[in-house]
Amino acid sequence: MIVVPMLLLAGLTGCAAGGGAAGEPAAPAPLPVGRTFVSTGVTSGGQPKALVDGTTIRLTIGTGNVIAVQAGCNTVSGRVRLDGSTLVATDDLAMTAIGCPANLSEQDSWLYGFFRGRPSWQLTGNDLVLTGGDLTLTLIDRAVAEPARPLVDTKWTVDTIVASGGSASSVPSGESATMTFTGDNRVSGYTGCNQFFGPVTVAGNQITFGVLGSTDRACPGAAGALEADLMKIIGSATVTYRIEGDRLILTAPDGSGLQLVG
Repeated sequence: MIVVPMLLLAGLTGCAAGGGAAGEPAAPAPLPVGRTFVSTGVTSGGQPKALVDGTTIRLTIGTGNVIAVQAGCNTVSGRVRLDGSTLVATDDLAMTAIGCPANLSEQDSWLYGFFRGRPSWQLTGNDLVLTGGDLTLTLIDRAVAEPARPLVDTKWTVDTIVASGGSASSVPSGESATMTFTGDNRVSGYTGCNQFFGPVTVAGNQITFGVLGSTDRACPGAAGALEADLMKIIGSATVTYRIEGDRLILTAPDGSGLQLVG
């Protein structure tokens, strides 16, 4: 008389522990926030589809499930979620409006449509496959595809300047600025016009620049503008940094920064 109800109660408890009533849909799988994936191949109708020479598709999943997708020119971004195995934009995706050569503009256009079109999502370890219509994108975790270069003893060359409002611009054509950190807590480099050098302290994700010395050559035109942009960042004392593959990203407290390639 007592045993049967106890067994029934145990069975009900077991069901509750198993995740809910039979037939209840499973909770959606979380997106891998904080990871970046880079393309290893694209197919259209089962046949290889070539990207513009020198470009790679990069997909980053940020805080709040906001994705950023870039393939050589503009960036597609917006909040997304997984609906089963389908990637769904929670809001309409946005795309920056940088002027690009025609081939890059066309690539941006089909990539924007692809991510608006609710592609399927299959993540297995470090490998991600997205399929929408007749297009399939195959990607791999950037940390596997592009191991981070060391901060120290890598010659970093500035290729992007970021303003405090977040807008980015390339280094003026024909100009170059570099910096190298050494194991004795020093930095040296070239502003595009003058040589510079001095002490640094690296702690966690921060670099603190000490008092920097430099040569004193006058820097007119584009070289002077590049020097001013660079010194504004490293002259702000402490910046945060991160390394993504062969890219060093420096960010000042006001949001301005530099992107360098090693």
